Amino acid sequence: MRLKYDGFFEVPRSRLYVFQFLRDPRRFARVLPGFKEVEVVGVHEFKVYLTLNVGPLRGDAVVVCRFVEVEEPKYVKVVGRGEGVNSTLDFTLIFTVDEVNTGSRVSWVFEGTVGGLAALMGRRVLDGIARILINDIVSCLREALRSN
Repeated sequence: MRLKYDGFFEVPRSRLYVFQFLRDPRRFARVLPGFKEVEVVGVHEFKVYLTLNVGPLRGDAVVVCRFVEVEEPKYVKVVGRGEGVNSTLDFTLIFTVDEVNTGSRVSWVFEGTVGGLAALMGRRVLDGIARILINDIVSCLREALRSN
């Protein structure tokens, strides 16, 4: 089942600061709900270990991510695959960082394909769960960028 979400937010930080945060797996992974650990596998790849606890999706998951396009200080594209709780998620996450009068505007696009148990829940249920997770991630990211 395909999913797509997008949005933006502004933070009182420089474009370079925001870019460096997004490009650093050790910092970025901590905004993910249920974060347990991050393992940097190489220059462009990292694994995130999570515990999911949203609706019927409860349990451990591993997400393998890879930076596939990076244009300092304005653009980061990450592709990845998550596996856990008898489900899979193949995704692309794009961040574009623009300068604004108050700091930076972070625009984001998430596209993913869900498989396994999560896909069997149906679009309406899955969409509700996905929106909760994405809103949590965006809120945590915005807060981390404001406070760090």
